[in-house]
Amino acid sequence: MPAQRGPTPPRLGASPHGARPPPPAGSGAPRSGAPPLPGAAPPPMAPPPPRMGPPGMGGAIPMMQPPGQGAGPLPPRMGAPPSRPSLPGTTPPSARAGQPFGGGYVQPAVGMSGDFDQPLAETFRALTVSSGPGGGSVISPAELQRPTPEELAEPMRLDTRGDSGRQRGQCPPKYMRMTTNALPNSPATKGKAALPLGAIIKPMARDDAAPVAVVNFGAVGVVRCRRCRTYVNPFVTFIDGGRRWRCNVCSLANDCPSDYICDLDEHGVRRDVAERPELSSGVVEFVAPAEYMVRPPQPPVFLFVVEVSYAAVSSGMLRCVAATLAHTIDHLPGGERTQVGVITYDSTLHFYNLHGSTPQMLVVPELDEPFCPMPGEALVNLSERRDVVKQLLEKLPSMFGATQATEVATGPALKAAYTVAQHVGGKVSLFSATRPTVGDGKLLNREGAGGAANGKGAEGGGLLAPACDFYKTLAVDCSKQQLCIDVWACHSAYADLATLALLARHTGGSVQHFPAFSDVAAGERLSRALQHSLTREQGLEAVMRVRASRGLRIAAFYGHFFIRGVDLLALPNVDEDKSFAVEIAHEENEIGASTACLQAALLYTTTSGERRIRVLTLELPVTSALNSIFDSADVDACVSLTARLAAEATLSASPLTGAEKLQNACLEALRAYRSLCPPHAKTTAALLLPENLRLLPLYTLAAMKAALYASPAEARADERAALIATIANASATEATVLAHPRLFQAYPPLEKGPNGLPAPLPLSAQSVQTNVAYLLDDGAQLSLWFGRDVPSEMLQAAFGWPSLQGVDLATLRLLPPNTSPVAAEIHALVDAARVGRPAGWTPLRVLVQGTSDAPFVRALIEDQTKQMMSYPEFLLHCHRYILSKA
Repeated sequence: MPAQRGPTPPRLGASPHGARPPPPAGSGAPRSGAPPLPGAAPPPMAPPPPRMGPPGMGGAIPMMQPPGQGAGPLPPRMGAPPSRPSLPGTTPPSARAGQPFGGGYVQPAVGMSGDFDQPLAETFRALTVSSGPGGGSVISPAELQRPTPEELAEPMRLDTRGDSGRQRGQCPPKYMRMTTNALPNSPATKGKAALPLGAIIKPMARDDAAPVAVVNFGAVGVVRCRRCRTYVNPFVTFIDGGRRWRCNVCSLANDCPSDYICDLDEHGVRRDVAERPELSSGVVEFVAPAEYMVRPPQPPVFLFVVEVSYAAVSSGMLRCVAATLAHTIDHLPGGERTQVGVITYDSTLHFYNLHGSTPQMLVVPELDEPFCPMPGEALVNLSERRDVVKQLLEKLPSMFGATQATEVATGPALKAAYTVAQHVGGKVSLFSATRPTVGDGKLLNREGAGGAANGKGAEGGGLLAPACDFYKTLAVDCSKQQLCIDVWACHSAYADLATLALLARHTGGSVQHFPAFSDVAAGERLSRALQHSLTREQGLEAVMRVRASRGLRIAAFYGHFFIRGVDLLALPNVDEDKSFAVEIAHEENEIGASTACLQAALLYTTTSGERRIRVLTLELPVTSALNSIFDSADVDACVSLTARLAAEATLSASPLTGAEKLQNACLEALRAYRSLCPPHAKTTAALLLPENLRLLPLYTLAAMKAALYASPAEARADERAALIATIANASATEATVLAHPRLFQAYPPLEKGPNGLPAPLPLSAQSVQTNVAYLLDDGAQLSLWFGRDVPSEMLQAAFGWPSLQGVDLATLRLLPPNTSPVAAEIHALVDAARVGRPAGWTPLRVLVQGTSDAPFVRALIEDQTKQMMSYPEFLLHCHRYILSKA
């Protein structure tokens, strides 16, 4: 259980009971002329008051328990990726830009660690731990590690960083990122490093600047290893004058097809390598021949299952969904092959005949054995029936405008959708506004009054377990028929999203959560997200397999899919926003080779009807040197993989178990690293951090302060379930930004960088003033926060109101940018923050200090809360734990 805390520092606007440490210079200290936020430190000229900082070993705030003995106070979220990792014995990171990474490396000729007989670490951060007021330990605020402005500049594009530092032929990090780019040579080495070993894979990542090359082998056929089935790639070796090639995964020598033979140069390299994308690029697509098909390529099929109950109508969900679909069907992919269908439901099911000049509704009241009254005709070719489909979508809101139906048969509606589309497959979009109440799959209200959890104790683990097997069974059946289900949850009350999310979890779908939905407040967000979901780059009827070199194996998979057999991921639909994670384990005591390979292959159908194989390949050095592993670590990938493990632990046990997993992973990694540092550095007054993992404590604390691990009073069960689904599909940097938001001063404006954004501020109340407006970006939502002392002139210029008191913030919108300089400045900042987002857009909400700012306060992850340590406290806890294990 979390340790009990001492007095809690005041939140924004609260009366101070003590002061926080002053922020680092230039990191958001209050500017002259502005009143400080209540509870903040005084201006720099005044001597700093005593801080509430962490106690000494016997202080009032107990430290967190070591691994295996229960977690202590739960700490903030993930952050930004490190610079591209390097190997020991090379130049320092700052001098390595542009140099190739991979291939070989040099063991440093330095001293050895007495702990593991390992080369000593050469580059690390040493944070000074000194005595503070009252005898407790403190870390200087100036030494707190935070992401640089460059690392936070465009978080959704950070996956492209480091390309110049990778060896030619490696898969770009946009598609595949390893937790460490030097692989441990044995299970013992992996255990000593105490870092997660795995990869984050985003196979359909979009890259407009460098589209994936397409290779058609024609009559030659796809070139693969005849034993392990690895696809030919830049790291195979051609031998015997180019007549044979040696597989870089299993080392088998394969014959080259006669039409694929090419002479080798004096270095043993094929003379046509520059003309062969499969031999020069780490990501490539092969046109799949007929033997890769079990049926004709699937056409794009979109089946919309829409609730039309009183709740769906009164909230505006039906109107918003119908209007968005009517607009979007003109932009659906697939051209003349695209098929669409519509099913609506309340306590009965409604099918639509779209083959005439006007749509005809057919009602099916039978719920026990739902059936389609027009078999084979519920789906129509969009290019042929576009006008009738639009006519139906435009009429839907008025058709059900007077409904009083409150019962909904979600389960039977989905069974009907399965019946309609099982012969062809496709994407089913479920729009739900009410918890299922009748028919198969009906769900009870398992949530207690006020959002308190029941089930597995007070932490709410029971509410994250599915209430029944109906939806999982249906999802597995859908996956077998190439049907993907997206869940659009627009509920005003508890929906049991933990159970409904199984529909997406096992079919490769996604969960979009709009709590307390109203079309006025969230209609634009729903509309834009739906447009993006339907029109983005996507692959149909896909399967993916990940292969690793001899001595390694894929131990576990994480994401939304269904596993066929042992290691084949079934993905009825895979799109540019979906990511997957794999854990890698050793299957031999030691890997004898100097390098090892990881290859992911995705077989899918394009929306234009072509069968393709997208192949991603990485080859990495294998080492016994722990400092090589730490120097090559990717903090984003490490935290992203650990976050997935923690989410799974939360589902199977409790949120507390998940938080413990996050905490313990950080503590053990830092403990292992200290053993590699030189003796003179390992003093009791220094917390030693690996250069590439200097942000690991911050991102770990941030992840632990996510809503998933918050108290039941702070986060509802549906919010937790939606967050688990988001983590499952997020790439490394997307997960980082969700955990560690960006905070900018919105007005008065500050100097901006080339990207149109000012320097981000530390996520602490120390950065916030009450007469200033701020923009908070958590990756999914932009929040424009106004302090209570913001001048009325600013509000008038931004919104047309001199005060926001009594104004409905859910409907409040910025004035057009040409209205005033204030409106123009804020619009420009919002637009710059949206650059690089998956949908090209992020919803904006307005928050006001003291009335609606709980999401803003929760995002200040560096501050202490009732249950969680502050960032400096967590660093000290890490330090104490490491010393206790020395």
